[in-house]
Amino acid sequence: MIITASYVLVMVLGVTVLMLAAWGIFSPDSLVRMVTNAMDQSYGMYLAVIVRLILGAALIIVAPVSRFPVIFEVLGWLTLIAAAGVIILGRERIRRVLAWFAQSSAAMIRLWLLFGMAFAGFLVYGVL
Repeated sequence: MIITASYVLVMVLGVTVLMLAAWGIFSPDSLVRMVTNAMDQSYGMYLAVIVRLILGAALIIVAPVSRFPVIFEVLGWLTLIAAAGVIILGRERIRRVLAWFAQSSAAMIRLWLLFGMAFAGFLVYGVL
């Protein structure tokens, strides 16, 4: 039951990241604006941490039955560490990173989003 729920979570989060990255490739300004606006809201930091905690735990749980068990487990632990990193960095530093990212050229943002699509595709493929 827990593995099934974790499988569904990895699939849903993977497909969501894939769709958001694809949207950002076609409209990088609107995606950057959406993320920046979300981080300006009181729920932004909580959402960033909670999504990382859920994804990290789901990756660790689903790792043994995935196509890439070691990679999924390592990614799960790294994602949990990233959740702690978001907390440690704090809202102001995260905003500065987002501001730096927003100043990048559209081509550079698209390149980063291609990496996001590849990562999301890897997650989905790994649990199929």
